Amino acid sequence: MKKLTRKETAKINGGIRPDQCFYIDDNGARKVGCKNFPFQDDSGVWVYPLKECDACLGGL
Repeated sequence: MKKLTRKETAKINGGIRPDQCFYIDDNGARKVGCKNFPFQDDSGVWVYPLKECDACLGGL
């Protein structure tokens, strides 16, 4: 059995969406997460997250 190329693996796994990215979790494993985009708080100030990519939170 031959080792799959990156493109072949992406076809099987479906790849990642444009709003997803890879991050390193606490155990050092590389996982798919969600991009953290800047947002405006209640007072209209833009808040920029410390991490660009982190674990996806349910319900977003």
